[in-house]
Amino acid sequence: MLRKTISGLCFILLSASVHSAIIPLKNTIHLSSKNLQSTLLEVYSSQGCSSCPPAQNWINNFEGNPGLWRKVVPVVFHVDYWDGLGWNDPFASKAFSRRQQEYSRNGNVNTVYTPGFVVEGREWTGWFNGKSLPQNAPRHIGQLDVNVHNSKLEFTYWVDTSDTEKSQLTPLTYNVALLGLGMNTQVRSGENAGKKLTESFVVLQHQQGKYIGGQSLNMTLHSNHTQAKRFAIAAWVTDGSLTPLQVVGGELPLNFKLN
Repeated sequence: MLRKTISGLCFILLSASVHSAIIPLKNTIHLSSKNLQSTLLEVYSSQGCSSCPPAQNWINNFEGNPGLWRKVVPVVFHVDYWDGLGWNDPFASKAFSRRQQEYSRNGNVNTVYTPGFVVEGREWTGWFNGKSLPQNAPRHIGQLDVNVHNSKLEFTYWVDTSDTEKSQLTPLTYNVALLGLGMNTQVRSGENAGKKLTESFVVLQHQQGKYIGGQSLNMTLHSNHTQAKRFAIAAWVTDGSLTPLQVVGGELPLNFKLN
């Protein structure tokens, strides 16, 4: 095995000891793909789109699912191109809209719309027909480990270089998303006026960094969304195709404090 490592600073303020079921040491989180084959599920959504709440309700059901994080890592990106309908989505970002547009430009999805589903970097329309997520295990390579200790977040990506195809992976892109769980929003205008939306796995912050040679990835995670009842982290690494090479995710203990 060839060890390709990228380390980054992720300023997460911790205030107490963490849950022992997830964290073996005080103030430490360790997430590892190991032999798991978790599917990265991206959903593109908007509080200003009347078609999105049913999709979000479906995503919410992953909470409590025994396959969460082990078999599926869900992330919901809120786009901003529906804000003009009368409601400014508090979680929307132009960057998230650009991400969805990039999928379209690269041919990974046919067009840009909400709710839009991307499974392992490719458009998936099965939800509209009541289908479950594809059962085929993703063909991930290497092992991704993410350690969070106090304010430092460190990535380690292991690749078996005995396979020539696997060894030619640079440049790589590392992704980290801070997710909000159990958030409630009272929508007062627009297509969803009068609805109280409950949303989980919403991306509150997404950061990317290129890894070439021995470069390091520096990032700061923070959240101004105090309505989130809980938080989680999703991390994945891709090459130029936007297809995940490996993904991990997990919920942060309740006593984590984010600035």
